[in-house]
Amino acid sequence: MMMRSILQYVVVLFLLYQSYAIESVIQWPKPIASSSSAKAITDLIDRVLDGAPVAQLFQVSINADLAINGKDVFLLSNGSASGSILISASSGVAAAMGFNYYLKYVAQSSFYWSGKNIRLSGSSLIPLSTPIRILANDFFRWYGNPCTFSYSAVFWNFSRWEKEIDWMAMNGINLVYATTGMEYIFSKVFLQMGFSQSELDDYFTGPAFLAWHRMGNLQKHAGPLSRKWHASQFELAQQIIRRMTDIEIIPVLPAFTGFMPRSAPKLFPTAKFYNSSDWVGFGCNESCMVYLDPTDPIFKQVGVALLNETIISLNITSHYYSCDLFNEMTPPVSDLNYLADVNAGIFQTMQMVDPSAVWVMQAWLFLSDFWTTDRVKSYLSKVPPGNMILLDLFSEARPQYPRFESFYGHFYIWNMLHDFGGNNDLFGSLVNVNDGPQAARNYSGQYMIGVGITMEGINQNEIMYEFALEQSWRSPLSDGALDEWLVNFVMRRYTSTDAIPSSALYAWQLLGNSVYHNNPHGADTLMLGRPGLDGQQVAHFDLSSLSLAWELLVDASSEIDSDLFRYDLVDITKEVLQYKFATIHTELIAAYKRADLYGVSTQAAILVDILADMEMVLASDRRFLLGNWVGDALQFATSEEEIHFYNLNAKLQVSIWGNNYTLGLFDYARKFWSGMIQDYYAPRWYVFFDVILKSIVEGKPVDSHLLGERLFLEAELPFFMLEAKIYPTTTRGDSIMIARELYNKYRSTLNDITLPVSTSKQHQLRFKHYTN
Repeated sequence: MMMRSILQYVVVLFLLYQSYAIESVIQWPKPIASSSSAKAITDLIDRVLDGAPVAQLFQVSINADLAINGKDVFLLSNGSASGSILISASSGVAAAMGFNYYLKYVAQSSFYWSGKNIRLSGSSLIPLSTPIRILANDFFRWYGNPCTFSYSAVFWNFSRWEKEIDWMAMNGINLVYATTGMEYIFSKVFLQMGFSQSELDDYFTGPAFLAWHRMGNLQKHAGPLSRKWHASQFELAQQIIRRMTDIEIIPVLPAFTGFMPRSAPKLFPTAKFYNSSDWVGFGCNESCMVYLDPTDPIFKQVGVALLNETIISLNITSHYYSCDLFNEMTPPVSDLNYLADVNAGIFQTMQMVDPSAVWVMQAWLFLSDFWTTDRVKSYLSKVPPGNMILLDLFSEARPQYPRFESFYGHFYIWNMLHDFGGNNDLFGSLVNVNDGPQAARNYSGQYMIGVGITMEGINQNEIMYEFALEQSWRSPLSDGALDEWLVNFVMRRYTSTDAIPSSALYAWQLLGNSVYHNNPHGADTLMLGRPGLDGQQVAHFDLSSLSLAWELLVDASSEIDSDLFRYDLVDITKEVLQYKFATIHTELIAAYKRADLYGVSTQAAILVDILADMEMVLASDRRFLLGNWVGDALQFATSEEEIHFYNLNAKLQVSIWGNNYTLGLFDYARKFWSGMIQDYYAPRWYVFFDVILKSIVEGKPVDSHLLGERLFLEAELPFFMLEAKIYPTTTRGDSIMIARELYNKYRSTLNDITLPVSTSKQHQLRFKHYTN
């Protein structure tokens, strides 16, 4: 017994020594820092404060030696000039974090995707009673999912990118995918290798679907890309990367995954090629992409050419490179040695170009049943520790690090995925995000090196992203402290010259303990789904809390009139309406099953009314307009043909996504947007009501095939293909007045909003693209 204890003690000492040895050896490479980082941060401050004179009172000093064991530090203190604040920081990003900390926790101000509430005025800043020093918990703060750059950023210009980069830096982000414009480089290299332009036209997807092209799932769909698009995006990429590096955000550049035009086997007849899977039913005309086996010598030849051109064209050696070969596809060979050699081939290609290369890889593929522990261990085995960072993509709900023993000696980042498809219904799990990162640190020790956000789309549930990124420097909060954090969140979001009414504070505490308490998966909202007899929506929280929160915010609207409050009021109103819609739909289906013509007609009329109310309230706020998305896409169009092309890409993605055979993708990127309700979702429901009423009158069951055809031909196809409607980018109506009107209309029936409660501990994975 004593000998066993001694052996256990020795093993623990060995592990501790190994942990210390690795931690002391690993020094994460960084690109050469810009000499103008301090100037970049003062410019950021000036932009956020809209050029107000008070912006000049922030003094910025950046000194890399302030970092502790490679981790960022910022220090806030009173500046040398009267009324000034000095931000001393270890990096540009740390300085931006310090500025944001001052805004939030000293000046009760805020800066979000939806807008800002800045409470700085006069000729001096609020002085500090004592200096404030914050040390980051981890090395990295990560931003993005490959899908983010299609669901949200694909049609941005640099002005919009500038705002996002400012937001990233202020929230501490220092590691980001840099994928914009990379098709320009790939096209250039592939043409030099002998591919024709027509072969490339058959290869690249349209802009709205480039994320899935880059991951090897799609080719050709909604394409081709024009040379003008390539050139404009490459120019944009240069601007983005220049700004990121000035602030000291590290851009993660794409490395070669092996995917090539379908004619590649003819161009390289001796090389070994495979085809990816038929992805979600697209068929091999738009899927089944050809990819070059990383164990083949030609892989290095092509990969080196692409990465060299990327580095030369962008004038940056990032040292961090992304590559995800088996995203939602099964490897062609399950042999353990082969799996190890595949990753070795990919990494060696990176290292031939950059000896300090660090491979950033999504761990998303490991959710597939194919990836058993022995296969994952082999797959990762030939990349040296310290040369790979895995993104545990869905850590708040499906963490993979415990399954694979902290990825067998590799380093990883804990991420909150949260959003799929850029959906903008309300949900989240403050509890999981509060506890998860520290639990990962406790479990994995030094192998957990960062906190990140891997949402598929932005512009939703801002509370979750602010809270997640604060986990990069704070400790887990107690229940009482979390309630206090919610109060402070409301204060800095709404504070104006008038006091914040207690009803608004209580409303957000209710939301924090229901909608945002332990609700990581959200709802498959019925209103925005394809109508059918089998549709059902469940609730993952107490719906009475949502209704009461709405009542309290409507009450608070007599005392608050800030821009962010209006946004939140519309957001909560639309949630109540969508759950009301689902409740009435249940009654509609019950009436249909009784063949109750009057009951179906009555409930259908109520649902039509709710759809009209939804359109009305969404149209009252600029952040819920389809016109923004379509308008951003059309900025690239200079001819009638291009107008059709960009209109199709924008509207196809947010509607059926794929084609009439890929039903699993329909409404994956659904949005509560004015314009979408009126011209897409409501017309589908009108078709459905007509079909079920005729079914009752004629005494015949609903023909599901005929229903599908009518939905496609009468509602879906006209929306994304046949109409080139110009959607407004300005609002209609007053949000507060509309919310009050709707509350008075529905208040007597709020207690009737009831749905089945989800009882499953493991909610089905909502990412419809995922296949084993």
